[in-house]
Amino acid sequence: MPYLQANGLKFHVQVLGDPTAEPGAQRPKAVMLHGLVIDNLSSWFYTVAHPLAQQTDVHLADMRGHGRTQIADAGYSVDDHLADLLDLLDGWGIDEPIHFFGNSFGCVVGLALARAHPERVASLFLIEAHFSVPGWGEHMAGTLALAAFGLDEVAVRQYLATEADRKTSRLAKRTEQLFFHTTLIEDLKTEAPIDWLGEITCPVFAIYGSESDILDRARELEAKVPDCTLEVVADASHSLLIENSQLIRARAFEWLNSHAGTTYEVEEVAAKSLATMGAPEAIDALHQFQSDNRHLLDERPTPGVKPTPR
Repeated sequence: MPYLQANGLKFHVQVLGDPTAEPGAQRPKAVMLHGLVIDNLSSWFYTVAHPLAQQTDVHLADMRGHGRTQIADAGYSVDDHLADLLDLLDGWGIDEPIHFFGNSFGCVVGLALARAHPERVASLFLIEAHFSVPGWGEHMAGTLALAAFGLDEVAVRQYLATEADRKTSRLAKRTEQLFFHTTLIEDLKTEAPIDWLGEITCPVFAIYGSESDILDRARELEAKVPDCTLEVVADASHSLLIENSQLIRARAFEWLNSHAGTTYEVEEVAAKSLATMGAPEAIDALHQFQSDNRHLLDERPTPGVKPTPR
C-alpha cells in the first residue's frame, strides 16, 4: 500500500494518472482532501478522482487520523493540516500550482493554502466548504456528532448508536479514538474564526446543497471571495459528494476545462433530490465504498512512491 512520510506522520496516499501518457507530459495536477471523522480519501477515489485522471494527475491522501493514515495524539488545527498538505506536496514532487478539490473540512485546508501560498494554487473547487466563524468551535465541540462534518448530526448519532459490532468495526474504532484520545475536539474548539476570505486571489467554485445546515458559509464565500462562483443545488444536503457524484463530476470537468485547459466531454446531469438519498443512505454508501473496494486501494501502486511493507 502506498504511503508517504510527511510532517512526522505516515500518510496513506493515492496518485491516479494516465500510464500511457508520454514521460514528462504536462498534465494539470489536482489534489483532493476529504471531510472529518466519518470520511477518508475513498469518498473521492470512488466518485470523481478516476474520471478526472483521464487528463489530470490526481493526488489523494487520508488526512491525519483518518483512513489508513497514522493517528496523531495532537495536531488537528487548520495550521497542522496545512503543514501536512505542504509536506505532502513536496513529497509528491509538485512544485507547480495545483487545482485543489475539497469536501467539507478539507475545503478550509485548501483555503488556508491559497491564502498562505497563493503561488501554489491555481484554483479551488469546494464542496460544502466548512470553515470557522464566530462560535464555530464551541458549536462543534457541543456534541460528538457535530464534529463529523461530512455527514449530518442525526445520521451520525444513528450510525454510532446502531453499529452492530463496534469493537470489530475499524471505522467506528477510529472514530472513537479521534473523539476521545486525541486533541481533535479541543483543537477545533480553539480555532480562530476566518476573517481573511477577501485575500483569496485564485478562482473559486463553491457548491452547496439547498438543505445544508451550513448554507450561510456559501453566502459568505460568495460575498467575500473576489473571484467566487457559487452553485446551490436544490433539495440536496451536506452530503453532496456522495448524493450527487455525477453532478460533481460534471462540474469538475467544466471547471478544469475552463481553468486548466482540459477537454473533458461534459454531459448534462440532473441533480438527485434529498428524498432520493438522505444522510443515512449517504453513510451506508460511503461505508460500502470502503468495504467493497478496499482491495483496489490495497493493490494499486502509486507512481514514484515506494510502498511500505505491511
